[in-house]
Amino acid sequence: MATKSQIDANRINAQKSTGPRTPEGKARSRRNGLLHGLTAKTCMLDGEDPAALTDLVDKLSEKFRPQDTDEDFYVERMAKARCRYNRIMPLEAGIFNIRLSVDQAPKEVVEALSQEGQRAWAYLRDANGGNALSKLARYETGLLREYDRSRQELEKLQKIRAARPTPSPFADELRREPDPPVTPTKSAQPATSTPPPSTQNPSPAPPPSPAPAAEPTIPGFQSVVDRR
Repeated sequence: MATKSQIDANRINAQKSTGPRTPEGKARSRRNGLLHGLTAKTCMLDGEDPAALTDLVDKLSEKFRPQDTDEDFYVERMAKARCRYNRIMPLEAGIFNIRLSVDQAPKEVVEALSQEGQRAWAYLRDANGGNALSKLARYETGLLREYDRSRQELEKLQKIRAARPTPSPFADELRREPDPPVTPTKSAQPATSTPPPSTQNPSPAPPPSPAPAAEPTIPGFQSVVDRR
């Protein structure tokens, strides 16, 4: 019996499990109920190999590629119908063999029709008695319908899934939080020379000062001054 410390350690380790990650692993995980639970053994008769059912599920899954549990359900249903259908021929042969051993045809029938007559007699005896062969034929028809119906439902689900809009490949990028701004690192800045002043639009020069006005000349005054 496990100790309390072992149980606690197992619980801690179980919490660390992330489950299957690859598509193949997820597909196997979805089919665990078929492989280990209800089905593989309890669906098979004594002498039948449960691996035949699981192999059939794998082949159908590879063909139809189910993507969720609903699609898995129809794949498993198809596989079970196929496995039961595969029993039809051995069962039919067994019913005939029982009838052939129990109900012997009259000598006249056997002499006239040989082995075919004996089989026909066995069929007639069964039809007038338990009618097992006719019931088996109806059972076969029902299995074929079940297989076809499951396939149709599976294909309908897959068409609905394919018609859904495909998410944008940039959706995750849009939902992602923006990266924080990068803090610039201090680095030596190169020395820059002061550019010369621009001369494209020089300031207008001040207007020239007006020249002093000339003194008025009085006629005859200058000549008098010069004679002095």
